[in-house]
Amino acid sequence: MLQCRPLVPRREKTMGSFQQFLTDKNIPTEKLLRLSRQLESYGSEGRTLLKKRSARRRDKDTQGKSYESLSIGKPKSGRGISAQQLQAALGDLPLTASVRGKLVRAVNAVLGKQGGSPVDAPALFGASPVRRGATAKKSAS
Repeated sequence: MLQCRPLVPRREKTMGSFQQFLTDKNIPTEKLLRLSRQLESYGSEGRTLLKKRSARRRDKDTQGKSYESLSIGKPKSGRGISAQQLQAALGDLPLTASVRGKLVRAVNAVLGKQGGSPVDAPALFGASPVRRGATAKKSAS
């Protein structure tokens, strides 16, 4: 006998808060992808910071010191948001904090060029939850 899944009524797709914000402000998604790639890419400062961090790890004198005490900042990630991450944001799926931050920076860059005021993550994503990674198991010592 052939078993089939029961028919489940389809949910109507509603606009997520992020997608609603983009349509209200007339911001195309292609522009967000392009701007995120440009904003998050390594520049000469980012490469310099990476070299300084690498040198600190190799140098015996500075291995015990923190990056902050040596005034070495954190470089950009080098990666913008992907199309898949943007589609997840448009569908109000849970996103990691780093992806949310990249989206907020890209949207604020567009709004800055349009003359608007910057927004924060809760205004963009509403009640959609933050995606958390798996918790690390504590080692038995």
